Amino acid sequence: MNQARRNFLISGGAAAATLALPRSAQAALTTFNITCTHYPEQDYGLPIVVAQQLGQMGKLGIDVKSITGSSGGGTTVRNVTQGGLSLGQVATSAGIKAILAGEDLKIIGGAVMTPGTICWIVKKDSSIKSIKDLVGKTVGFTQPGSVSESLLALSLKAAGIDPTSVKTRAAGGIGENFTLLSSGGLDAAFTVDPILTEHSSEVRVVFFARDYVKKFLQTVWVTDSATLKDQSPQVAAFLRGWTWGAEYTASHPVDAGKIFAKAAQQDEAPVIYTLQHEQPAQYFGKGDLDKEALSNALEAMRFGKLLGPDKIDLSKIIDQSALQVSMRTSLPTML
Repeated sequence: MNQARRNFLISGGAAAATLALPRSAQAALTTFNITCTHYPEQDYGLPIVVAQQLGQMGKLGIDVKSITGSSGGGTTVRNVTQGGLSLGQVATSAGIKAILAGEDLKIIGGAVMTPGTICWIVKKDSSIKSIKDLVGKTVGFTQPGSVSESLLALSLKAAGIDPTSVKTRAAGGIGENFTLLSSGGLDAAFTVDPILTEHSSEVRVVFFARDYVKKFLQTVWVTDSATLKDQSPQVAAFLRGWTWGAEYTASHPVDAGKIFAKAAQQDEAPVIYTLQHEQPAQYFGKGDLDKEALSNALEAMRFGKLLGPDKIDLSKIIDQSALQVSMRTSLPTML
């Protein structure tokens, strides 16, 4: 089975947390089985794993029993809408696209707020030297509706390049992008750390998305209306756990990296250097929805033709009721 699609049980930390709680609190724990884009290969869900393993989720009455991974884009959304999972951290573009297509979902909070180490690479001997050299070339991303597709379009536009002048290709996961680059199926491929650092002797970075887009709402938390209505206090507690995990990670990146590596069955060193390169204090949001980051995500969708030119009614896609009052952002009605 593809590792990115496996369910990774993380209840070892939950068991330790439960033992430290009174029996009445143990009985009150609400189990959430969730989905997270690119888990366990990438660290998008790291703050939740940290909060679970260090017992903070248990203190909030939540047991995150398992995390189901995906290869990104609409696949993660379908894990929520069709897979019976309570909550999902999904690509913002994929979540919005699904909601506008009629799926019973709402964005309930922000997750990853910058492009991190997202970049596009070429072989060392490639004639492509800069983003402008991608015109007419075949450039990879992961899945339709994914963060990588959106950021590619926005970066090209910011560089003064018409995105339609580049031949883009949905190449699958990060590993598949690298394989296609190696075999000649792509002229440039999407990647992130740790793949980037691990293969630095074979490839060269053409551009980092952060060179062109400083703030970008990569991923958001979504749930369905029934979960939000019937388990509102528990969803709010889950989001508080995310906030706690993000704050802990910003102040203890090495410890957080070790915790995630163990739970996700990854080697410690790549997880830790990836996390440090991402600059976790900016990378992981605390749950709030930054207007500029959201606006950039929507603009990217429009450039990628995932949205039309008309503004959208944010009340149809966002519900901030489960966020702490201090985390709720004043957003325009239309954006």
